[in-house]
Amino acid sequence: GNIADTVNLPVGGSVNYSATCAIDVAANGTLVNTAAAAVGAGVTELNPANNSATDSDTLVPDHDLAISKDDGVTSAVPGTSVTWTIIASNAAGPSNAVGALVSDSFPAFCTTVSWTCVGAGGGTCTASGSGNISELVDLPVGGTVTFSATCAIDLAATGTLDNTVTIAGAAGSTDPVAANNSASDSDTLTPQADLAVTKDDGVTSATPGGSVTYAIGVSNSGPSDAPGSSVTDSFPAACTTVNWTCTGAGGGTCTAAGTGNIADTVSLPVGGSVSYSATCDIDMMATGTLVNTATAAVGAGVTELDPANNSATDSDTLTPEHNLSISKTDGVTSAIPGQSVTWTIVASNAGPSDAVGAAVNDNFPAACAAVSWTCVGASGGTCAANGSGNIADSIDLPAGGTA
Repeated sequence: GNIADTVNLPVGGSVNYSATCAIDVAANGTLVNTAAAAVGAGVTELNPANNSATDSDTLVPDHDLAISKDDGVTSAVPGTSVTWTIIASNAAGPSNAVGALVSDSFPAFCTTVSWTCVGAGGGTCTASGSGNISELVDLPVGGTVTFSATCAIDLAATGTLDNTVTIAGAAGSTDPVAANNSASDSDTLTPQADLAVTKDDGVTSATPGGSVTYAIGVSNSGPSDAPGSSVTDSFPAACTTVNWTCTGAGGGTCTAAGTGNIADTVSLPVGGSVSYSATCDIDMMATGTLVNTATAAVGAGVTELDPANNSATDSDTLTPEHNLSISKTDGVTSAIPGQSVTWTIVASNAGPSDAVGAAVNDNFPAACAAVSWTCVGASGGTCAANGSGNIADSIDLPAGGTA
């Protein structure tokens, strides 16, 4: 404690004190101390000017500030968020740190940042905020402040998410270990998307020689954008020609129009879509079922979350339709027994489908003592070349053909 001592000092004598002061961790300014001596009763002091002495020291706070930062992951998905835990501490002291500055300029990939802060061991900070951190904090020896900062990552972000936080003591303070005054966290950005495909022509049966129009939709429900995605559709051989158009919505882009199979590179932001309208002209001779599948795939560097909905198929039963007609005339309205008449019989097909194996039947009247006939086809029509007696012929009549 304080010195208040009575001493004996003969001529030429002296006393020496060694006093150790433990300086308050929160002390600031200047440490000033004065010692004074006075003669005892009955003794006259010849030179009072040298009876006291003062020592003055500027107080320079010295503290080992440290900071750490981690979000607990090594990769992050554009369109989602990460939360960094930032801890600033003054563990080793020896002085309190008043007005230390914590700074964190978040990367441009963070579309929004909100943060909270709590102190421990006497540490104090602003309770919450948004955007970059630039906060003055108080850190007594052993105190900490902990920030929790959530970054919403841009849907289109690529590369890495890098962020560094720093801490610096107030002016006039020293920090013997500068190496722990900053901390960084780095996450590889791994885009993820869920592409979905729909396809429908609105019918369950189709007519050879006619056409169907497919509506093909491709969408991205995220969470990340999907640039450089592909849409493919190899139309069946029964489609003699295909013409298609495409429009985008919600930022989706595609090739405006084309012919034949679709092999298109598209861009699909989250919530974006592209819509194709593809018209297939069906071969007049097609049979069976018209089956067609459209498929979408994410581009390089993007992970597909649900491959199960990346393709869609439309299936139509092919039902031929044809408009067959037949005409017959002998060019006269009266005939003479014992002579002959010649009938011209024309079978035709107005389509739209080919007619394969159509039956032509003509049972001639008993008054015909003998009948012989010939047949020729036109525009692809085929029939038996000749015969005698009643006609019971199987003929093929493509759309527009005759026999």
